[in-house]
Amino acid sequence: MPFWTLFLILAWPLGMLANGLADALPARRVLPHRLRSAWIAWIRSGRRPRARELALEAGAPLLVALAVGRFGPSPRGILCALYLGVLALVVVTDLEHRRIYDAVMLPAIALAALAAPVSPWLEGGAIGAWGMGVGAFVFFFGLAVVSRGGIGGGDATLAAFIGLITGFPQGLRALSWGVLLAGAFSLGLLLSRRGTLKTAFPYGPFLALGGALALFGS
Repeated sequence: MPFWTLFLILAWPLGMLANGLADALPARRVLPHRLRSAWIAWIRSGRRPRARELALEAGAPLLVALAVGRFGPSPRGILCALYLGVLALVVVTDLEHRRIYDAVMLPAIALAALAAPVSPWLEGGAIGAWGMGVGAFVFFFGLAVVSRGGIGGGDATLAAFIGLITGFPQGLRALSWGVLLAGAFSLGLLLSRRGTLKTAFPYGPFLALGGALALFGS
């Protein structure tokens, strides 16, 4: 069996796991009761699942393929694939429930912190990554306090994670891209008269996109 075929088959359950977590976390469960394939269920029953279930299950192998295609079947490629999976899950939960869950972010932050010393591709090394993670958390937590709901504590933990996985100074660029993307979206709402300066919207997807761009650009 070709390597890519085997790798994508192994990556497919990650999409099912991400869907299960996206459903379990809002119900205050840490893990899903069982894993199921939305695509197989659709074929068997003829009833189309939610678009998110189909997209996430198909998207997880695609993210793995992008990561491994960019960095090869190496520790960097595998870690990048895992980090992208975390970012994808954050996007889903923030869009659907306006929540970025500690049950996802804290283990992800721990993994990124432990992996930093054995990730020589990080600019600034482990010290730079750790410093970037702490600095990003402090900065965005301060914004969360000042904005009074515009930015949440979950955005601060997400920023810390992005800082850890991209290092210094790449983490600054990643978070800057996220802020600029969010600003452009907010400006679009204003110009289209679909929102005001007080309109709240999920901030996490923009930070996650900035982090993903930095991962591939580094």
